[in-house]
Amino acid sequence: MLVFLLLFLSFSANAQITVNQDPIALTQFDTHFYIDGSRTQSIADIQNVPFSRATNRLTFGTNAKTTWVRFALHNSSASEKQLFLHVPEAYHTQQLTLYLIRDSNTQIRHSIDLENNQAHEMLYGGTAVFPLILSPNERYQVYFKSDVFSHQWFTLALYDETQSKHALVSENHDIAIMVGMLLALMFYNVILFLSSRKTENIFYALYLVSGTTWIALSYGFLATLFGIYGKAMMHLHLSLLTMPSFLILFMVSIFETKRLYPTEHKALMFVLLLLVSDLVFGVFDIITALKPASTLAAIMIVVTLSVSLSILKKGNPLAKYFLFGHGLFFTFNLLAIGYYKGLLPNTYVTSHGVGIGIMLESFVLAFIISYRIRVLERIEKQQAALQVQANTDPLTQLYNRRYFDQATEAVLADATQNYPVSIAIADIDFFKKFNDKYGHQVGDEVLVVFADILQKFTPDNAIVARLGGEEFIIALPNHSEKQAFDLINKVRMQIENTTISSYTHDALSITASFGVCEIESLLKPSIINADKALYRAKENGRNLVMPFSTLNEPRLSLQTQ
Repeated sequence: MLVFLLLFLSFSANAQITVNQDPIALTQFDTHFYIDGSRTQSIADIQNVPFSRATNRLTFGTNAKTTWVRFALHNSSASEKQLFLHVPEAYHTQQLTLYLIRDSNTQIRHSIDLENNQAHEMLYGGTAVFPLILSPNERYQVYFKSDVFSHQWFTLALYDETQSKHALVSENHDIAIMVGMLLALMFYNVILFLSSRKTENIFYALYLVSGTTWIALSYGFLATLFGIYGKAMMHLHLSLLTMPSFLILFMVSIFETKRLYPTEHKALMFVLLLLVSDLVFGVFDIITALKPASTLAAIMIVVTLSVSLSILKKGNPLAKYFLFGHGLFFTFNLLAIGYYKGLLPNTYVTSHGVGIGIMLESFVLAFIISYRIRVLERIEKQQAALQVQANTDPLTQLYNRRYFDQATEAVLADATQNYPVSIAIADIDFFKKFNDKYGHQVGDEVLVVFADILQKFTPDNAIVARLGGEEFIIALPNHSEKQAFDLINKVRMQIENTTISSYTHDALSITASFGVCEIESLLKPSIINADKALYRAKENGRNLVMPFSTLNEPRLSLQTQ
C-alpha cells in the first residue's frame, strides 16, 4: 500500500502530457527538474528525490553540470504512438541519457556520449532525437539527464514522425542568415584593410570572425553543417573572449585612444589584459576558463560603455554612434548573461541574446567605419583643394612657378629617366599695349585662352605653368631641343591663327614668342638659357620660336652662374 501511495504521489506531482491524435508538435510544456551536484546519482536514486517545477526550456549556468528533467506521458488513444524527443542544443553537451519508465520498469534507455565526438545514429547535426514508443492507454515517466562541460542549457520538444522531420529541416535558418551577413561584412572589411591598411578594418573583421564563430557554435550551426559537437568544439568557445578583445582593439584604433584619450586607453588596456589572460589560460584549461567568461564579458561591457560616454563628452563625433550600437549589444548581452547564469528563463531573445547583440552592433560598427571613411575622404578632398590652390594659378588654372619647379625637378631626378627634357618659355607679344587698349577684363580673357591653347596642343606629360603676367613656361619630357622646337612652333602657329571672341570686342588675335632649351643637368640654368632665347626671339621681330642652340652663346651651367 505504501509503495502504491508513493507511486501515485510521484505521478500526481509530475507534469503530465496527454497524447491521443496526430499531428503532435509540443514545443511548450511543463516539466520538473533536479540538479545532481554529485554527478553520480543513478536512475534508481533519482526516482526518490524531490524535483522542482520548470518548463521544457531550462538554463542553469555553470553550477548544474548534471541536471535531470522529469515529465509524464499518457497515450490515451487506442493505438500505439511513436514520438520523438528533440534536444536542439545537444551539440554543446557531454552526454545525454533518456529513460522511459512504465510501472517502475525501464522500457527504453537511450544514451548519447558526445565526449568522444563520434557519430551517433540519434544525432542529426547538433540535435539529439530520442525515439519513444507509447503503448495504447498507458502512462509513462520520462527521465532525461543532461551532462555538460560548462554551461547548462537546453530545450525539449516532442513531435510525431512527420513533425519531427519538419522541425529538423527548419532548424538554424535564422542562424544561417546571421552567419551569412556577418561573413559578408567580414570579407568586405578584409578587402578594405588590404586597400587602405587601416587597422580598424582588420580588427573589425576579426571581431566579426569571433562573433560569427560564437553564433555558429552556440546555436548549433557548426554542428548541423560539419557535425562538430561535444568536447571537440570546446576550444571554439574561446571566441567568447576573442570577440570582446577585438572590439576593444577596434575602439583603440577608431578613437585613437592612445594619442587622444590616455586615461580611457588605460581602462581599455586593463580589460584587454584580463580577457587575454583568461584566453591564454583557456588554451590549457578551457572548462575552468569559461567559468569567469560571462563575468569578464559583463565587466568589458561596463568599461567600454563608460569609455565611450567619456569620449562622447569630449566631443568625438563617432562616439554617439558607437554608444548606440554598444548599448544594443549591452542590452541583449545582459539578457544572454542572465540566461547563461540561469537567472532568466529560456526564451528566443534570452537564448539568442548574444547573436542578436552581435548582429545589431556589427551593423552600427559598419556604419561607423563607413562614416569615418566619408569624413576622411572629405578631409582629403579639402586638403587636395588646398594643395591645388597652393599649386595653381587662380586665373588660368595652370600650375604656378613653385609647382613647376618641383614637378620638373622630380622628372629630372627620376632614376629611370634616360630621355631628353626640354623647356620652353612663352611671352604674349605686346600684351601690355593690348591690355591698355582693351582693358584688364579682356586681357584676362586672352590669358585664359592662351593657357588653354598651351594645354591643348602640348603632350599629356607636359608640365605647363604660368610664371606671372603674360609669361608662361612648359617642360617637355622626352623631347630634345629640336623636337621641342617643332612642337612649340606648331603651338605658335595655332595661337597666331586663333580668333579670340570677347564679350566687348570681336575678332581679337594675338601672337607669342618662345625660347626653347634642352636641359642638360640642372633646371635653373636651363630656364635662364631659355629666357635668353626668348629675348632673342623678341629682338628678331617676335612671333618666333628661338632655340637656344642657335644663339652662339655659351650654355649657362651651375659653375657659370
